[in-house]
Order: sequence, then C-alpha cells, then structure tokens
Amino acid sequence: MHKTQDKNRIAYCGVNCSTCPAYVATQRQQEKVRVRIAKLWSDKDHTYEASEITCKGCHEPWGQKFRHCQECAVRACARKRLYATCAECNEYPCSKLNDLHQTLDKKIARINLNDLRCNNKAG
Repeated sequence: MHKTQDKNRIAYCGVNCSTCPAYVATQRQQEKVRVRIAKLWSDKDHTYEASEITCKGCHEPWGQKFRHCQECAVRACARKRLYATCAECNEYPCSKLNDLHQTLDKKIARINLNDLRCNNKAG
C-alpha cells in the first residue's frame, strides 16, 4: 500500500487506521510490538493476546481486525447502512458513536468525521 493511501485510512468511527498501533504493527509485521500492545491494552475487564492485536483495517471485508473492531456496534451500523464513515449518516453524531469516542478518548476521530461532513456538504 502506498504511504499516501495509508494516511487516508479513516475508519467508520473516524479513527485514522494509519495511526492505530494494532494496524501499524500488523502492516509492519511487528510481533514484539503486538505483544507489548496486548499487555498495555489489557486490564481487569479485558485481556488481549498478541494474536488479537492484528488488524488490516476497519473497511477490510475479510481481513483480520482487532477484536474490538470485530465487535464494534458503530462499525456494524455503518456497514449495514452502506456508509463509508459515520459522517454520511443523518443521525450523526449518535449515542453509539459518542459512547465509542468517550471510551477511546479519541477527539481526533470526531474532528476527522466533522471534516468529512464539511467536505461532503461543500462538494
């Protein structure tokens, strides 16, 4: 994949996949990094194995995805509605998306989606 394409990998929720540690470690085939990420992201409620820190991107229909992304309600909703991102949805921002952004503490994801909405309205 070209680096220019990689920079533009915006997930349904607005997260830039090219900045996601699971995606980057997968693309670079960095097993030791996946082990460290699994330890870092594990807590008393969720335990991750290095094999689960494998992700080829939210939009990949058959590629491996990080466990959270496989189970993501936001991703499932956008895919069901055939949206490239939540920015296309008339219900934006919905409670599912707000909850996810709070959980991930991803203000940049909201900014990415707002930029996409502005570009869609302008174009």
